[in-house]
Amino acid sequence: MIYSSKKYKYVIVDSQMDDVNELQQLLGKYTNYSCVGIARNKEDAINLIIDQLPHLVFFDTELVDGITKQTSFSIIPEVYQFLNWLPQFIAMNTSTAQSYEAIKNGVFDYILKPLNYFDLKKSLMRFENKQPDITSICLKSFTEFKFLQVNEIIYLKADNNTTDFFLADGTMVTSFRTLKNFETELPNIFVRVHKSYIININYITKIHFSKFHCSLKFTKNLIPFSKSLKSKMHEIKDFILNTTFIETQQQINLG
Repeated sequence: MIYSSKKYKYVIVDSQMDDVNELQQLLGKYTNYSCVGIARNKEDAINLIIDQLPHLVFFDTELVDGITKQTSFSIIPEVYQFLNWLPQFIAMNTSTAQSYEAIKNGVFDYILKPLNYFDLKKSLMRFENKQPDITSICLKSFTEFKFLQVNEIIYLKADNNTTDFFLADGTMVTSFRTLKNFETELPNIFVRVHKSYIININYITKIHFSKFHCSLKFTKNLIPFSKSLKSKMHEIKDFILNTTFIETQQQINLG
């Protein structure tokens, strides 16, 4: 299990479902990547990208519609008409025949099918090396913009259609967005452990497996975790135990 300070959303554009499944299986090894949609044609791809604003788009350079093949490079300039910034595009094909076209369209990388684990890993490493660290999150409400330092957030709690942020300085900030919205926005050190809670695992001081709750630094509130997520809590426990004292900056007490 990987708990990193970065988290990325991706979209797959491919008319071949076997290839889609293969890519998802490979990406499933990276817990800081989450799929936010799959499109099988250009129109659906454009709508999906505009709607979800992914960090990465994996796309086959040729989409099959019945017996007809159509190039998909036009997705890139069409999306650019609606967005001020573009996600990174990674082209896929069974040959290198369209690599020059990919370069002209400014794609980030070009990988061959069938997908190779190491080729994909290298592509993701190049992508991550170019991404800035997520240090703050912006909460918007009407005309007010509030910026929270990510490392100061202890946990989030759902309250109907709003979300309360509990911070290390003892304050609480409310966002008029649901908890689900923040699952993909926050770094991967934030884990949803209950339908009403997301916690920052760097603040865990105790996990009580028999009572299904955990304690966090700087708060006396006990945070419940779902019984169905007990295995995930064991993964978090193992991660913490294998992390140095300097990295976690806290003592761990496991019950």
